[in-house]
Amino acid sequence: MTQDDLPFEGVKVLDLSQGVAGPYCGMHLARNGADVIKVEPPGSGCWSRQLGKWTGDHTAHSVIVNRAKRSLAVDLKTAEGVAIVQRLATDCDVLLQNFRVGKIDKFALDYESVRRANPEVIYLSITGFGPKGPRCDDPATDSVMQAYTGMMSINRGPTGVPQRIEMLAIDFSTGLYATQAVAAALYRKATKGRGAYIETSLLESSLALQEGAMMESYLQGAAAEPIGMPVGMFKTMDGYMSVNARRDAHFQRLARLLGKDEWLQDPRYADARARVKNGAELMAALRPILETKTSDEWFELFSGIDILKAKVNSYKDLFADPQVQAIDAVRWVEDDTLGRVPMGTLCGQRPPATGDRLTHAPHLGEHTREILGEMGYDAADIEKLTASGVVACYGG
Repeated sequence: MTQDDLPFEGVKVLDLSQGVAGPYCGMHLARNGADVIKVEPPGSGCWSRQLGKWTGDHTAHSVIVNRAKRSLAVDLKTAEGVAIVQRLATDCDVLLQNFRVGKIDKFALDYESVRRANPEVIYLSITGFGPKGPRCDDPATDSVMQAYTGMMSINRGPTGVPQRIEMLAIDFSTGLYATQAVAAALYRKATKGRGAYIETSLLESSLALQEGAMMESYLQGAAAEPIGMPVGMFKTMDGYMSVNARRDAHFQRLARLLGKDEWLQDPRYADARARVKNGAELMAALRPILETKTSDEWFELFSGIDILKAKVNSYKDLFADPQVQAIDAVRWVEDDTLGRVPMGTLCGQRPPATGDRLTHAPHLGEHTREILGEMGYDAADIEKLTASGVVACYGG
């Protein structure tokens, strides 16, 4: 997309959310051309700015989830700060918030209050456990939800201990689901002139992400049957590989490659159902064989018989991978705080590039003066608000 061909150009978004899920939704809207004003508390800013190792006022996550936005640092603990945000809410097309249940009401920024002044607003509310029920007031994070919703129960290491996926899978997927919902609501607003109230939660998004696994567990019992055999992770001489030879033709080619022609006559491995039933024995026989060669050696051999396989790469491996480079799946961008950093190419969006405003993640309060000026505040007003701590401006 070119600078003049962004689908959400002209859309005004007020992003009151913090962390990852809500801000990630706002980022996708901004990268598609929306003017997203990110409201942050002075001093600490959005807590994505403290998520992991930080440099200056940025972390890897704050850069990723806040790209293309404008940052307004304003203190909602002051009446003047609340009034500023309320004014912005009357003129936005979309409002994003992830306050705990009932907490936003005290600012008169809940849906009913905003809708009275802005009837066509699209209002997105993200909570942890949902707006009602015995846990609606409980705090929730990605790690809490990975445990609570069963994701850890199906992600077990060799010892059988449930494990957390070491990335914010639920937060990011919630942001993606929310983006889809807001985009659909924007289409309806454009065609039918109606706003929308969109209510979701980390809990609901997590279960939506796991629909397939959830249904398998229900239909097959607590321990869902494997998708086939042999399928899994194998240790090699120098690393690990994922191998999938569950189809009959693939298994037969694998057996011949390994010099195990006797497996072709073994009734335990005669078809897909039999291999699943006897999967433990088959996997136990395969594991020591895979340890006799390197991952690269097995990759070449498996490529020759056209079965599903992949080395377990580190991110460093991926950066140098010729396939990743061939399609520019990772772009290298100069960030003014973190330096040269890798960014993914997002579906349907302009690729990230150094110097592109859609790639820049704002510093805390970087656009405070600009936004207040657009609202009609003059320089003296802004200095007074800054001096009293109601707002903060990047660089003082």
